Amino acid sequence: MEILFIEDNPADLEITLHQLQKTGISFSWRNVITRQEYLEALQLPPDIILADFTLPQFNAIEALEVLKEMDLDIPFIVVSGTISEEVAVQCMKLGASDYLLKDRLTRLGPAIAQAIEQKKLREEQIKSQVQLRLLSSAVEQSTEGIAVTDLNGIFLFVNQALAEMHGYTQNELVGKHVSILHSQDQYQLIELAHERVIERGDYTGEVVGIIRNRTSFPSQTHISLLRDETGRPIGMVRTIRDISERKKTEEKIQKLLKELKQSNTELASAYDATLEGWVRFLDLRDHNTEGHTQRVTRVTLALAELIGFSKKQIVHLRRGALLHDIGKMGIPDEILQKPGPLNDREWRIMRKHPEFAYRMLAPIDFLRPALEIPQYHHEKWDGSGYPNHLSGERIPLAARLFAIVDVWDALNSDRPYRKAWPVERVKDYIRKESGTHFDPEIVPLFLDYINTQYVH
Repeated sequence: MEILFIEDNPADLEITLHQLQKTGISFSWRNVITRQEYLEALQLPPDIILADFTLPQFNAIEALEVLKEMDLDIPFIVVSGTISEEVAVQCMKLGASDYLLKDRLTRLGPAIAQAIEQKKLREEQIKSQVQLRLLSSAVEQSTEGIAVTDLNGIFLFVNQALAEMHGYTQNELVGKHVSILHSQDQYQLIELAHERVIERGDYTGEVVGIIRNRTSFPSQTHISLLRDETGRPIGMVRTIRDISERKKTEEKIQKLLKELKQSNTELASAYDATLEGWVRFLDLRDHNTEGHTQRVTRVTLALAELIGFSKKQIVHLRRGALLHDIGKMGIPDEILQKPGPLNDREWRIMRKHPEFAYRMLAPIDFLRPALEIPQYHHEKWDGSGYPNHLSGERIPLAARLFAIVDVWDALNSDRPYRKAWPVERVKDYIRKESGTHFDPEIVPLFLDYINTQYVH
């Protein structure tokens, strides 16, 4: 803590500091002698003030009066060689926390601790009073109904909002039972709510409120148990909110959600129809791979479900699989439809189709999450693939999964320049490429699936 001394005797100051050090208190300190020095020191208020009663040009009475004028609450202890009882009483009336004689400084540590604690209590009291005033004001000004009842449900206090909500004045409800606010068919629910509060401490639910003219409205009620300082239940606090507008809004939202869901379904169908159209166009353009896209998409989705892809992930996976070769729309016909093997120049152009796919699909918001397969399905586990030479788990899982299916179907299908491989030869090739071309953890899962479910 920071201590401000008002002391003109260096020897007395040294003795006091020595005594403070013996108490174990961690502190820093400043010392003033004149009124001007004191005023300047208060610009950065200390935690406590220890003041000699009389200095040549200044005394403790004046120092206390300054604190009062500046409205500063700083613990103030008078430490004097001699002080009369009358003067001590005067100091205490002006706000001093304590007074000590210089020949009895053993009380200094406890006196400081007590003074600091008293200040904390004053601050807490002021804070509590402010909070209480704010709470009282908030309760009365709240647009929510607030009431206090005894344990039998008799109103002890009702705020204006609750009374007006039900068509009464506050005085008309005080002393009445809460059942006055509800229809008879709600009585059992209210009783059960009270039992719940007694057993568990609170209850929240929707009930039907009755206005004085017998019209009703939906309300949300929260009831909590009120306890005294010993923890004994003494009543209940209830808040009631008219939720008529909320109910109307919820109905509108439900209607809108239903319409939106229908619109989304129709829009998704339109999207999927568009994708299918693109795929058919590619098949027509590259008739050598006709049916390839539908086959690899079907197998990829089946594997994804086995691995544990979510429904949302599978939606994007399906779109990515369908569009995996969309970039070939940017490849010239003489290369795409060439009946024999491609030369080096033609391969360089062909290998650009993942980049073309990215350029085509990235600007389309709903297809951006499906880009992983079109962009990366030619990457290889060992980093020798294209276009980015990614390796290992840097390749997205969807692309790693699809790469195996894509090669499987390609080798299992006839091409103008070769016949389809036998199934066992394709399996052997995939095993051989495990850890080189393909993810070694996916290969056995794929082969298990082929052995148990896939019929070529």
